Amino acid sequence: GLPASLKEAILAFLLSCAARRARGQKKVHNSMLIHVSWRTGMQQRVRRLVEDEFHQAKRAIHYDKAHSIWEKLRLLWENDFRACTEQIRALEGDSRITDLTWDEVKDELAVAVDKMSVKEIHYGSKEQLTYNRELDGLSVIAIGGNKLSRGLTLEGLSVSYFLRSTRMYDTLMQMGRWFGYRDGYLDLCRLYTTSELRDWFSHVAFSEEELKREFEHMVNARLTPLDYGLRVRQHPDGMLVTALNKMAHGETR
Repeated sequence: GLPASLKEAILAFLLSCAARRARGQKKVHNSMLIHVSWRTGMQQRVRRLVEDEFHQAKRAIHYDKAHSIWEKLRLLWENDFRACTEQIRALEGDSRITDLTWDEVKDELAVAVDKMSVKEIHYGSKEQLTYNRELDGLSVIAIGGNKLSRGLTLEGLSVSYFLRSTRMYDTLMQMGRWFGYRDGYLDLCRLYTTSELRDWFSHVAFSEEELKREFEHMVNARLTPLDYGLRVRQHPDGMLVTALNKMAHGETR
């Protein structure tokens, strides 16, 4: 079965899509990324479970106003999304990020859920992310592995459920598809991952900022990499900056 965290992530995606509609962002793409394994057999099993969960939610939203999903959605909106909207508005100053009531979001849920589909995206699958063909916007829960994590652009990515780990900085950064601009819906974005992966991404992001400062210092000193040894901070628990064959001339200091 699906863990409670993935069930919540699906509800978060429903809320995110409905909230964008309530803000007038109706003909836009919305994507949810589920990446739990590179194995296609596992992706197929996850897809079946996610489809079951999604269709139960869709039926309840359309036909059962007494279903427990309504209270779960309301509590998630009131306790999580509304507080986040206030914080992001204060930080970003984006006028498109407007405060929404639960009733405004609830009124858009039925239309939002009707637009959604669940797709399995890998090299053995015939399904595709057809953003360019959907003039009214594509809303998709995309389940995949290598192809999804590094090879494709996910338009309107708002919810990521990400368990895939790697010990290399560069590969990890390539798989972090939730980075980037989210104009008008940054407050609606959610990342579900493990505490270990969170710490690894935090370390890599910190190391990247340090490296940028090294570049700035090198430029200000009018030096080149021939004159100036650029440094990347190592991880204390065994992560690698990149593959060993790419670090043939690197030194540990």
